[in-house]
Amino acid sequence: MWRPKPDTSERSGFYRFERNERTTLFSEKEFSDMLSQLSPYDFVAYGELEPFYQKITEWLCVERENVLLTSGSDAGIRAVYETFISEGDEVLVSLPNYAMFSVYADMFSAKKINHYYEKDLTLDVFKFIEKINPNTKLVIISNPSHTSTVISESEMVQIVKKARSNHSLVLIDEAYHHFYSETMIDHVDKFDNIIITRTFSKAFGLASLRIGLLISSNKIIDELYKVKLVHEITGVAAKIGEYFLDHMEIVNQYVDDVNEGKYILYCRLEKIGFEVLKSEANFLFFKSSNDINPLELKQYLEENRILIRGPFGKHPFDNHLRITVGDEKQMNYFCDTIENFLINN
Repeated sequence: MWRPKPDTSERSGFYRFERNERTTLFSEKEFSDMLSQLSPYDFVAYGELEPFYQKITEWLCVERENVLLTSGSDAGIRAVYETFISEGDEVLVSLPNYAMFSVYADMFSAKKINHYYEKDLTLDVFKFIEKINPNTKLVIISNPSHTSTVISESEMVQIVKKARSNHSLVLIDEAYHHFYSETMIDHVDKFDNIIITRTFSKAFGLASLRIGLLISSNKIIDELYKVKLVHEITGVAAKIGEYFLDHMEIVNQYVDDVNEGKYILYCRLEKIGFEVLKSEANFLFFKSSNDINPLELKQYLEENRILIRGPFGKHPFDNHLRITVGDEKQMNYFCDTIENFLINN
């Protein structure tokens, strides 16, 4: 049985480029404004979530019956499995992906049908669609994906249509939506087999508050309500979530900072000699040349208080490293540190 490794690390003094969180802290004014939304009452009473629901529906331009708050998107994913998946049901999972998709498949004794991204980290949509059949109960895909590549809206519609013709649900994880312009939310009222997950952990930068969303048809949301927790999220999280929906400039500024950081990485890492993959998320993959040992590089970065992920060796990766993209200052420091590694080695 898969178990997460205990997290005993102290990360606050590091450059946190390994978990796709927001890498910069909120300004003192922003943080003060957030806290001013809270009162002592909010800590002792059960939260009133409907005001937050109202802001969410206005933000997404959907009806109230199309949305369910969850304690992070992982709780939403579990709810989908708990509601719709029985022992032996086939679940088609695109990989690499968020680990909990596979964890819950094992937990609910589903039959996993894995489909891997290609060596260039893109998805062959035609091959993926071919695996959808009358035995497929659930199709899982992230867009942007966990390789940071994307599938076009027209291709996503093809997947949804093939799934619908086989009476299959499609769970679309849009955790990194804000870094990519397209979304399938506009199709929720056109197809009765779409479930979309969203999170406030990425572009909103609120990973610790555990705010997730399920967006789907009212029929599917009604079914998901049967396994809903009494209190979907905390009242404190809802108050902070409301604040952010009223101050989307904070989110937009962070997305701009990430895009600027990506541009710096594209330019500087390629100049150093790395192969850098284009990203539509807040992270990107890069691959070192043969004369650079990726493990040694990662160790050197950690000695300089920089945390990244990798190297990844399992298909479709080939010793790729992954960095969560920060702002201009952070990314220039990261590249400077790599150049120092090359000088010293």
